[in-house]
Amino acid sequence: MNSMKLQLGAPVKHLLVDLDGTLLGNQGFALSIDFVKRSLGYLKKYGSFRKTSSMLIDIHREFDRPSKENTNDIRIIQLVADRLNLTVEEARLELRNGLMMIFPNLKKHFFPIPGSKEFLEWANGKLPLTLATNPVWPPDIVEMRVRWAGIDPSIFGFITHARLMHAVKPHAEYYLELLEKRGIKAEDCLLVGDDVRKDLPATQVGIRVFIVAGNGKSTLSPIKLPPRRAAAWRGDYSDLRQMLEAQLSITTSR
Repeated sequence: MNSMKLQLGAPVKHLLVDLDGTLLGNQGFALSIDFVKRSLGYLKKYGSFRKTSSMLIDIHREFDRPSKENTNDIRIIQLVADRLNLTVEEARLELRNGLMMIFPNLKKHFFPIPGSKEFLEWANGKLPLTLATNPVWPPDIVEMRVRWAGIDPSIFGFITHARLMHAVKPHAEYYLELLEKRGIKAEDCLLVGDDVRKDLPATQVGIRVFIVAGNGKSTLSPIKLPPRRAAAWRGDYSDLRQMLEAQLSITTSR
């Protein structure tokens, strides 16, 4: 399908860009095993395998519960403090030290998504860019991983991370908080993502979504959604660029 035949509708004024799977790919199973193994190794000084593995499971569950009071990192720090009998500051330090020790060793499991860097180089300066990554990591870890994708984090005017946000994807609360903190309207945005389960729910709050898929061959097509939800499409980066170029040329000609 010709991308020129599919229109974005109202002008896109802000690009919200996901990280994992959109800019940065990973070897899912091997990455998960390596991360858990290293995490349990770091935590073994605090008790049995059963105790520490149970805590990791509960951390995952805690992320799935949006909070109005505490940011994502505060909730996890408090959970770790309670489980390991630490003060909040001790737990904060342990989490930071552990992540900074573990994550650099995981780089081998990640790789840049083809076409993502080139697309952002084109988009940078044409539209405001927000890194709308799932906010489960602190900013230093997020920025480290953006660099693994071959991208300079400074191109993003705003980055969601665990110290800032109170919810994670796919909860509507995450998307609503992002809009509020960025000071933008849902109808002015386009979210570029890869995960139907986590990214497509942005349409429920009025954000249009483009799911990046394909291997360099155009697969552009609309994604059918229930009424009253924002529009969504599936295609590759070349399709996305053509759609945006068509809109920008119309806007500048007025």
